[in-house]
Amino acid sequence: MSDDARERRMRRTRRALITGARRLTAAHGLAGFTVEQLCAEVGISRRTFFNYFAAKDDAVLGTPARDPLEAFGEQFVAGGRDPGGPGLLEALQELVVRSFALLEGPHDRALMLEVLRREPVLLQRLTESMDRHVAQLAGLIARRQGCAAGDPFPGVAAAAVSHLAGHTVHELLEGRPPGPDPEESPPSAEFADRLARNVRLAEVLFCPPAAVPAAAPGDPAAVPSAASPAAAPTADPSSDTEGSP
Repeated sequence: MSDDARERRMRRTRRALITGARRLTAAHGLAGFTVEQLCAEVGISRRTFFNYFAAKDDAVLGTPARDPLEAFGEQFVAGGRDPGGPGLLEALQELVVRSFALLEGPHDRALMLEVLRREPVLLQRLTESMDRHVAQLAGLIARRQGCAAGDPFPGVAAAAVSHLAGHTVHELLEGRPPGPDPEESPPSAEFADRLARNVRLAEVLFCPPAAVPAAAPGDPAAVPSAASPAAAPTADPSSDTEGSP
């Protein structure tokens, strides 16, 4: 079996486990079924289940057994010591895209909302998990950039990038035309392209182009507005920000 075929099979199994766990939780509650019952529904062994998730509630939330930031974090930090390597913003985009491949899952919002209504404790766990990942990302940024203790830059950078990543996922799922498999996540390349575009738009907001006298209405030489992607600066805005060497 080729690597691509193996990856597709693993993604299908992961999605089937998450969907099955959510359906069983919505119908019976988190305590109303066992890992063995879930595995029987999906057609895998109990041992195989733990290759994907550490526990039953992790399957419901879609939390992978392999934490993406733990899997790729050290490489991200080490990249900061490479003078010829990518800048912070580009490295963060790469880290987010690599994490996306491990976190993708089914996208039935109605089912997930039913699960959270049935088991409110999962909403608390989901919120805590998101906060923990932002804090974890901030720690990686601080280490990569050599920030002093108490420097606010890593936390702000982590929060901004995390929000952009979440917005990009939401945007892709809302605007993507339905395919043969409605649960199939957008390809990583599609996610990477859209994330890069959204980062450029955020750069326009935070680093607007220098003021230029406005051209007359209808003048084809008019300068693009700050809302236009064409006006986006190319410099990494972290290069002259507190916390960035």
